[in-house]
Amino acid sequence: MNSFFLLCLTTLLVVQPGDDARQNRRMKNRVERRELQNSIEEVTYHDRRHKVATVRIYDKANRQRSEELYSDYQQRIRHGRTRSWYQNGQLHWTCDFKENQINGPFFSYYEDGSLKRREYYRMGTVRKGECFLQDGTSVACQPLVQSVEFEGGQKKFVQFLQQRLGHIQSADPAFFITLEATVSEEGILYSLRPLAYLENRPESERQLAKQLIAGLRDMPLWKPMIVDDQPVQTDLLISIHINAGKVFNASYGLNLM
Repeated sequence: MNSFFLLCLTTLLVVQPGDDARQNRRMKNRVERRELQNSIEEVTYHDRRHKVATVRIYDKANRQRSEELYSDYQQRIRHGRTRSWYQNGQLHWTCDFKENQINGPFFSYYEDGSLKRREYYRMGTVRKGECFLQDGTSVACQPLVQSVEFEGGQKKFVQFLQQRLGHIQSADPAFFITLEATVSEEGILYSLRPLAYLENRPESERQLAKQLIAGLRDMPLWKPMIVDDQPVQTDLLISIHINAGKVFNASYGLNLM
């Protein structure tokens, strides 16, 4: 055998295992999986900075339920095709995002595959559309998205916090704090947690966050976010203003970061 080809063959046999190991490490760093209450989130990064990403959601039976593309996952900026599926594998809806806004055609379907909604968006604004019953009858379109809500709205939410938390032990007379949480498809608020910035804040602020989280366990059911008549899981930010040891004001909104 030609000595050159023998050397090449030897190199392949020796180097390949190491290459496989490095490739496996790269793949491990690229893919993150997180167990949620009723689903599994899989994030695949496409660059070293963990910025460009594909996010897939699977149910506990490992059936894929959604797929989203992000141009900047750290800032939660969707860009590209987004799809969602029913439990039986039928496509529920599909559209494209541009700079976090629906842009272009949007199609949604019933569980049997019949067309439910056909719309055209330009940077988040619907320009024209048609909606149908399952038998094909044309009907007026309802809003595509209904935001997550505490039962009774923001005012009732503040009243609930004031009653539930009572007097709060705080080293500062006035204090603002923001927590994040997840609201499930059933309206259950769970995984209440402080934002990452609190890790670098004084111990008194971190203790206050723990105090608030402990006091807000087992909250009443929320109205989940509705997309195309279907409840969906969503992340939430909760901001609380504390003054003189009591809740002075509070608000909540979607976590887009």
